Amino acid sequence: MREPHTEAGADEPGNGPDAPRERRQLAPRGLERVARPGRGGALTLWLGWIRAQPLLAVALLGFCVVAMVGLLMSLPADLLPAGHTARPPRTATVPIPAVPSESPASRIPSEPPAAEPPTQPGPWIEEAPSSPSARGLALVYRHRLLPPGGESRYEWIVQVRGPRPVLDAVDVVTWTMEPAAKNDGDLTSRNRAADGFPLFGDGPGGWFGVSARIRFRDGTEEALSRRIELPD
Repeated sequence: MREPHTEAGADEPGNGPDAPRERRQLAPRGLERVARPGRGGALTLWLGWIRAQPLLAVALLGFCVVAMVGLLMSLPADLLPAGHTARPPRTATVPIPAVPSESPASRIPSEPPAAEPPTQPGPWIEEAPSSPSARGLALVYRHRLLPPGGESRYEWIVQVRGPRPVLDAVDVVTWTMEPAAKNDGDLTSRNRAADGFPLFGDGPGGWFGVSARIRFRDGTEEALSRRIELPD
C-alpha cells in the first residue's frame, strides 16, 4: 500500500534530474485528482439553487407536474396501472329534438259504429236431400234469413229432385204440411218439372213436416216426406 503524498516541486531535494528512476515513478508529473461530489453534495447544490431561484424552481415543478398528468391522460386505458382513473372516451354528441311547448291533445278514438241491421235477405242454405224413392225422386229444401222487422224470420223452398225424364212424367204434386199451415188450401204444383214443383213458404224458426204426393201421367203415384228444420 502506497503512502499518501503530494506532488513535489522541482527544487525539492531528491527530485532533480539526478534522482533515481524509481523515485520519479512514484510521483509522475501531470497526474491530477478530480474531486467528484457525492450524493450529499448534489443534494446540497440542488437545495442551494432552489433557495437562490425560488420562482424558477416553482415554475419548473409545475411544468413537470402538468407534463406528467398529460402523459398519463394520453396513455390508452389498458396501459394505465390499476387504481388510476382513465380519461373518459370521447363520444359523438347526439342532438336531442326540441320538445314543443304545447303538445296537441290526444284524440279519443271514436267508438265503432253500431252494426246496422241487414236490409237484404241472407244467402240460401241448402240441406241434404231425403232418401230417394223407387224412381229416384227425393225432397230437398233450402232456407235463408230475412231482414229483421218483418213478420217472418225465414224464407224456405221445398222441391222434388230427381232425373229429368222422371220429373217430366209427373202430372201434379200435392203438398201437405204438418202441422197444417194457417191458410191451408190446395197446395198443388203443375208444369214445373224444371223447378222441381217447388213449395214456397216463410215463418219463424223451428221444425215442421212436409209431404209430397206425386201423381204421374200414367196414373201411378209416389209419396215423399221429410222433416224441415230452421234455426231458432
